[in-house]
Amino acid sequence: MTSPRPVIRGETSVSLPVSIDYLSFTVPGGNVAEIILEAQAFLGVSEVEDRQRGMFGYRSSIDLGGYGVVAYGGEAQRGTVLVSVNGEGCRRIADLGRVRGWAESVGARITRLDIAADDFESVSVDVPRAIQAWRDGLFKVGGRPPKARWIDDFGSGEGCTLYVGSRQGGKLCRVYDKGKQLGDADSKWTRAEVELRAKDRVIPWDAVTEPVRFLAGSFPYFAFLSLIAERIRTIKRATEISIDAVKRWVKLAAGKSINVLLQHFEGDFAELVVAVRRDGIPARLKGWWGAEERLMAG
Repeated sequence: MTSPRPVIRGETSVSLPVSIDYLSFTVPGGNVAEIILEAQAFLGVSEVEDRQRGMFGYRSSIDLGGYGVVAYGGEAQRGTVLVSVNGEGCRRIADLGRVRGWAESVGARITRLDIAADDFESVSVDVPRAIQAWRDGLFKVGGRPPKARWIDDFGSGEGCTLYVGSRQGGKLCRVYDKGKQLGDADSKWTRAEVELRAKDRVIPWDAVTEPVRFLAGSFPYFAFLSLIAERIRTIKRATEISIDAVKRWVKLAAGKSINVLLQHFEGDFAELVVAVRRDGIPARLKGWWGAEERLMAG
């Protein structure tokens, strides 16, 4: 596995935070109830829900508060239990070392792992430069260069995406405008991530607790980056962008109504808030909101 090296060809070397954005693994012959309890503990989820259906070939599945699932049952699965944690769930996990320690103790095997690096100002990474890197052969790992696909937003502000590799091949890279995806059309935040699947390869648990070196070694392209493991910085930036997007949506959808209500309550902001607020977290903030505090507490 190669290590990160300084940026060359005149580029500026910067440190990019790296995080785990998806984790899925199977436990052989696992006790479903115990696995669900463990998943609740490392996710900080108090309630789960039976999805009343299966997934990924498993007969039954349990929703882990929207942050992942536990799937089980079905003869073809040979008694294994699947634990799948999405990006929002990964941000809630305060101690990935705990997850690794428990998973290794029960013989768990990683089936999918997504590792992401974030460049908030597009200093070293953006979609056009990633496209050029592919043309320069910096995604080639022996043999023929992997196939690439580019999705252009044609200036809409929704963000562009470059795909390199394939899920069928077990390794897929995405470079995309993350800030624009979250709703900020002027954001420079670019995310580069690699999705690894256990297809003709064993994904070691080292990759969960030491994602930097595994991302750097996935494609030669990532050897041009100086990488650091820092999740809180990423969460802060995503929360800021998401909050701004929520403010814009509220202003557009209900701004005039709020103005009328404020006059009705004779300028009493507190009374207005009590009258219109609802419990819960908007979908666009779920996963980011409170994740920083959870990591700090852990």
